[in-house]
Amino acid sequence: MSSQTEVSVLPVTVLHGAPAGDGFSAQTVRGGAYLAARYGLGVLVSLGNMLVMTWWIGPHAYGLFVTAIGLVAFLAAVARGGIDTYLVRSEAPPDTGMYGAAITLILGASVSLGLAAAAMTPLLVRWYGSREFVGPYLVLLATVPLSALTGIPIAKLERALDFRRIAGIELAGQAVGLLAAAALAWSRAGVWAPVVGQIVWQSFTLIAALGCASVAIRPRFDAGHARRMLTFGAGLTASLRTWQLRTLVNPLLVGRFVGAEGVAFVALAIRIAESLGTFRLAAGRMAIAALARLQDNHDEFRGALERVLYLQVVTLGPLLCGFALCGPLVVRHVIGMRWMPSLAVYPFIAAGVLVNSVYNLQASGLFVIGRQWVVMRCYAAHVVLLAAGTLLLLPRLGLAAYGWAELLACAAYVLIHSGLARSVTIPYHKLVPWLAGCLAGLFLIPAGYTLLRMN
Repeated sequence: MSSQTEVSVLPVTVLHGAPAGDGFSAQTVRGGAYLAARYGLGVLVSLGNMLVMTWWIGPHAYGLFVTAIGLVAFLAAVARGGIDTYLVRSEAPPDTGMYGAAITLILGASVSLGLAAAAMTPLLVRWYGSREFVGPYLVLLATVPLSALTGIPIAKLERALDFRRIAGIELAGQAVGLLAAAALAWSRAGVWAPVVGQIVWQSFTLIAALGCASVAIRPRFDAGHARRMLTFGAGLTASLRTWQLRTLVNPLLVGRFVGAEGVAFVALAIRIAESLGTFRLAAGRMAIAALARLQDNHDEFRGALERVLYLQVVTLGPLLCGFALCGPLVVRHVIGMRWMPSLAVYPFIAAGVLVNSVYNLQASGLFVIGRQWVVMRCYAAHVVLLAAGTLLLLPRLGLAAYGWAELLACAAYVLIHSGLARSVTIPYHKLVPWLAGCLAGLFLIPAGYTLLRMN
């Protein structure tokens, strides 16, 4: 019952022991196919969840859930600390002791973060000026260790390139959570419908992953393993944790100045735009593994990046514009009239997703050539611009301020462009016409609807 899916640039893992050579191995291709299928079917489940939540619990209750889960999901990501990635990339096959040390570290971090977050509840109440979110927030904190620990068995399956099982586990978890949430929403449980759905989802996923990977929850402590895991996680995942700070802008800033319904409207626009661009996540998870094999061949490396970037833009742009065209009908007749304010911010968020599609694989390229700190500087600048723009503009522009801040934050991508250009120059002459046309469409189509209503 994920509240929202943010624009993502994922520093994906290079699997130790992956076959070398030109192109993709058969196993990598199969893995990519399973991931693409998982994300595609996941979109359908996610859209089903979105329709259920928007129809049956309404913007206010959904906004309370998004506020709570936005904070909790960030804590779960921090609790993993890159340890799951360490298990995948470890040169020596992880043994029982290494898995036990990973469980100890993640469980300890999860409990510590959960207790600290619970202790900060009075400060959040003062910040929001309301106690409505407190119940769902405190209950959802129980999912932090569930979500964080899931990374360990998933890492074992990913290390074995068993993407078929990973896809099955993740999809089944989403589906079971949706059924639980739908049943409670139909019973008029309000905000507790998605809360229980989230708990069911995370619990099912953890149990299924542990069973499929044959991993037992047996905490152990090994100082050597712990030191290596923490050192690796702090360095490799610093940029990703920085990027994930942007997921707090909607619940913390929009929630503070506009309220729970404003959070819900922004979250719905994000969910729609990200659902249309979800194939980027499958591409992102496979990108580094593929580019790593080409990094010694400058021309092939540049050519591969250029082709995939072009494919992303020409595929994603028309999809985003298509919803801009059909959105008013979809929201009015499918989602409900009370969700119409989401359309005001959708063009901005969709533009951010489209611009991000030009730079997400370039960020992956920087990880491959060892320039991850360039990516981190970009992400830090992006988060600062998004937060500052939202904070300064919200009191003046209302909900549209978040959209303008999304556009402002795109300026940070120049750091990725300039950083990669020092090693590989990516030509944009094929991308610019598509990018300009789609960006224009995202804003001109809603403007056309406005003129028609005025006449």
